[in-house]
Amino acid sequence: MGWIAACVLVAFMLPVLGMLYLDILEAKHEVKMQTEKLERLRREIEREKREKKPSDTISDSPVFDRVRRPISLPLPRPDKLE
Repeated sequence: MGWIAACVLVAFMLPVLGMLYLDILEAKHEVKMQTEKLERLRREIEREKREKKPSDTISDSPVFDRVRRPISLPLPRPDKLE
């Protein structure tokens, strides 16, 4: 009786496990497609930002945004050179 119950249990569980496995594969495929679509959209948005932004201006650089102050170096006086 136990062998028959085990065989019936396996006979019912194999198709259920197969369906679960196919659902998992389908979900993985959908996630992969959505990820690729998201990456394409991200690259397209970045490309549009680069096209809108003029590349010949350098005002975005933090180095060029600083206020430029004249450099004052202490110069020796001629009477103290001797």
